[in-house]
Amino acid sequence: MLAEQVKQAGVVGAGGAGFPTHVKISARVDTVIANGAECEPLLASDKVLMYRHAADVMEGLRMLKQATGARRAVFATKRPYKRVLDLARREGAGIEIFELEDFYPAGDEQILVKEVTGRVVPETGIPLDVGVVVQNVGTLKAIKDATRGRPFTHRYVTITGAVQRPGVYYLPVGTPVWWAVGLAGVRFEDYMVINGGPMMGRVVTDPQEGVTKTTSGLICLPRDNELARRYTRDTSHWLKIALSACTQCSRCTELCPRHLLGHAIFPHKAMRTVAGGEVTPMETVMAAFLCSQCGVCELYACPMDLSPRQVFAVLRQELVQQGVRFPKTGQKPVVRDTYDWSKVPKHRIMERLDIEQYDRALDFVRHKGMPPMLNIALKQHVGAPAKPVVGRGMRVRAGDVIGEIPADALGARIHAPVDGLVSFVDDRKVVMEV
Repeated sequence: MLAEQVKQAGVVGAGGAGFPTHVKISARVDTVIANGAECEPLLASDKVLMYRHAADVMEGLRMLKQATGARRAVFATKRPYKRVLDLARREGAGIEIFELEDFYPAGDEQILVKEVTGRVVPETGIPLDVGVVVQNVGTLKAIKDATRGRPFTHRYVTITGAVQRPGVYYLPVGTPVWWAVGLAGVRFEDYMVINGGPMMGRVVTDPQEGVTKTTSGLICLPRDNELARRYTRDTSHWLKIALSACTQCSRCTELCPRHLLGHAIFPHKAMRTVAGGEVTPMETVMAAFLCSQCGVCELYACPMDLSPRQVFAVLRQELVQQGVRFPKTGQKPVVRDTYDWSKVPKHRIMERLDIEQYDRALDFVRHKGMPPMLNIALKQHVGAPAKPVVGRGMRVRAGDVIGEIPADALGARIHAPVDGLVSFVDDRKVVMEV
């Protein structure tokens, strides 16, 4: 019953991956974990959601526990988040509270599973493989909303950086980025805007791009900022400097979170492959499938300003184009002895990226008005894009289905966040005039 309600409401993982939640709810596991770790620096969307909806989040976790048959339900967040911890304890009857150290990437679901349960997810695997379901706190709130008949149409978005009114805003899905950053007092064209966090986000090139169900933040940076400089380099740049600058110091490998979990990934060997053009053991190349693209190697570990993750991204793309897939070895990874003392402190990352001046306590910001139009993507999730079920000129009401899951496909429904007029439809998006 719950899985069907969640499916009808179009709920997906709000932490960034966007996996359709009804599939996870249908699994049978022994442990469910609420991810309240707010993985990326500068972001506060999950914290603010907890400030405002702690009871709903904890009730969503209880529902998840019951639906999956789990024996254990755990709420995990970072030790410095005192207010979140207090709310979780107050509303979390029957739920364990787990305090994480303030390191990056504590919110990565594989790291979270290891921290909470001691289990290690196998290479290219998911938490389900070790009897665990992990859900972001925003997803848990959406699960509770689904039982009230409320579809997933809005989300909390951190807007921060070099802005006049930093904070967390509650925005309808499809809100154009230019309008969203304008709420914080800046013009899109004056800054580089990152969709997501500073470590794993991406540069927004189209100001009309709409907020999605997985948009956690919009970070506005001056174009001469260190992080902005890194983001504006293209792949050819990273490959060129890899040919001449890698010293094989192996710091990228020593601090790689997946390597520390015992996965067979050695970023410094991948750099040697690119630099030397030598015949390379296949396992070195195949490790591209094990890279989580967390950015620790590029943005923190490397003293030479190189990017093993970009090299892995190129290798993976080439392998996929050749039809190569990572072989399931069946081997159980063994956590490396250096795991505990190789965790990267979040404050050190911010210093390295020249963004510590933007690290501030953020809270909810109320705003008035609505954007003139919404650009609603039909693929905001893992799986097939939703199939549009509206046409140009149609009037829709808030909550109406505008994109349906294709038959026999993995996907998620899309709903109209507000009343409006459909002005454009194709296989990628629905545009609504508000």
